[in-house]
Amino acid sequence: MTSFAKRCLIVALPVLAASLTAFSAAASAATLSVGVSCARYIPAFAGQEWIPVTGAGFTPNPDPTVNTVELGWPGGDLAGFAPAATNGSFTKALLMPTDFIRTGAGRTKTYTLTATDRLTPGLVASAPVTFVRAGVSVRPSHLRRNLSRKVRWSTYGAPTGAKLYGHWTFKGRKKATRSFGRARGACGISHKRAPFLPTRPRNGTWKVYVTIGKRFSRKKALFRVDLNVFSFFSSRAADVR
Repeated sequence: MTSFAKRCLIVALPVLAASLTAFSAAASAATLSVGVSCARYIPAFAGQEWIPVTGAGFTPNPDPTVNTVELGWPGGDLAGFAPAATNGSFTKALLMPTDFIRTGAGRTKTYTLTATDRLTPGLVASAPVTFVRAGVSVRPSHLRRNLSRKVRWSTYGAPTGAKLYGHWTFKGRKKATRSFGRARGACGISHKRAPFLPTRPRNGTWKVYVTIGKRFSRKKALFRVDLNVFSFFSSRAADVR
């Protein structure tokens, strides 16, 4: 190697190192934040963009009509696109994972959301997002005889810290009220053992409303679950619709 080539190599190496360092710093500077600690899902949200996220540290984009950031869930499930601003930030409401729309996904599940810069290869940020399927579950949900036995009432997606009550109604009239415990954790989950039917059984549909506080109001109820009571040989049986 000539002395001229050696001098060029000596100059080029620091430049290359500086470029790699700058790229590494840029790639690690991107951040992604989710606006909810636990996303409460109801069927009406399917197909809507409702998960709020913000990003920063992406490639500055002078054209707001160009989507420069792609957001996705595991398995190639697209969450949406967003145009970064001139400072490299963005705010966007996203589609939820199609996997969680299936009831087989369970009551709660955490997914990794990934934001990929479409202008700068390797510039990626990610964040975990937890979902809860808002509603009520009863276990066991099918009873034969002894409808007043205690079962496990669980509520999901209530406001964290709320004290919950269940109100049993029949043909529009309230028949009983019981505590369902306090909603805990980011996803607002409560578990409470309470009677399946805490009053004299009558054949037909019983509607159980879950409210915040002991006062009963259909309009302010968070959830409703229907119990179907019917005759079973010489006794009564019931199940959750």
